[in-house]
Amino acid sequence: MKAKKKTIIWVIIVIILGGGIFYFTRSEGDESKYVTTKVEKDDIKQTVSITGEIAPVSKASLSFETSGVVENIYFEVGDRVEKGDRIARVDNSVVTSQLNEAYLEVERQEELLGQKRRNWEELSPEEKAAAKLAVEKARANAWTLQSQVGKSVLYSPIDGVVIKKYIDRGELATVSAPVVTIMGEGGLEVKANIPESDIAKVQVGQMADVTFDAFSSDEIFEVRVATIEPAATIIQEVVYYEVVFDILRKDERMKVGMSADIDILTAEKEDVLVIPGQAVKNAEDRKYVEILVESGESREVKATDVKTGLRGDNGLVEVLSGLTGGEKVITFIKEDK
Repeated sequence: MKAKKKTIIWVIIVIILGGGIFYFTRSEGDESKYVTTKVEKDDIKQTVSITGEIAPVSKASLSFETSGVVENIYFEVGDRVEKGDRIARVDNSVVTSQLNEAYLEVERQEELLGQKRRNWEELSPEEKAAAKLAVEKARANAWTLQSQVGKSVLYSPIDGVVIKKYIDRGELATVSAPVVTIMGEGGLEVKANIPESDIAKVQVGQMADVTFDAFSSDEIFEVRVATIEPAATIIQEVVYYEVVFDILRKDERMKVGMSADIDILTAEKEDVLVIPGQAVKNAEDRKYVEILVESGESREVKATDVKTGLRGDNGLVEVLSGLTGGEKVITFIKEDK
């Protein structure tokens, strides 16, 4: 008999739950206190907040392809340079001496070849090949040394301003170690790394508000998403994507490397029904909220299915269906002690 009653009770529960609406009736003596929020229309925004820094739109870090003592640096930090300007030189006296000797060897081998050509028909094929090969080797050696001399001088590949100098005259420059960094004339931009959990919300063209640690927090600058790097960057085992922002309002106070706090507006809707996210409950594949219905001294709690949309800032969630406005949704139930 008891088993039969249990079966009937479970059937009733399944029928009620299947309808998407069910009631909890609480007596007047119930000591629970409900914290509710009225369902109303409001604007809702979704933002992604990250940190970044100011970077030059274009820059070139110059380094030598050969080691040596720095003989001269022709520009200082803040100096303007033009493409092709000589920036720095390492001591190449040894290589230059070897190059002069190589030139002399080329002349000697060419002269010997010229002498042999006077009796060219009397030489064997092997002797002819050896004479030509000697000239080719001398020329190749001279070309190699000439290339090394060229590598002892750095030239600017762009027009711009020297923003960093890493070494001074008389110091040892090593292969690939930076000597100077030149910022191109393209100006400044903001760069930031966005984690993969948020990158899907970010799109080219979206607007963002930026504040800089160096300025007052009341000064807000507008920037726009310019590019999103397709390849990921791993930082401390976390996947990030580099995003570049165009600065829409320039300011002479902006400097390379300044820290930036960025709020990207990824979505927004106006005049839509919203409720606190904590009011939405999940049960398997359905979402529902509990509504407090009061009539005089009686209270009833009604649960109804809802469909949600945009999840905005401050914990608000858009309601697409299930509520019409004016309902009191329960966000928290506090038990009296």
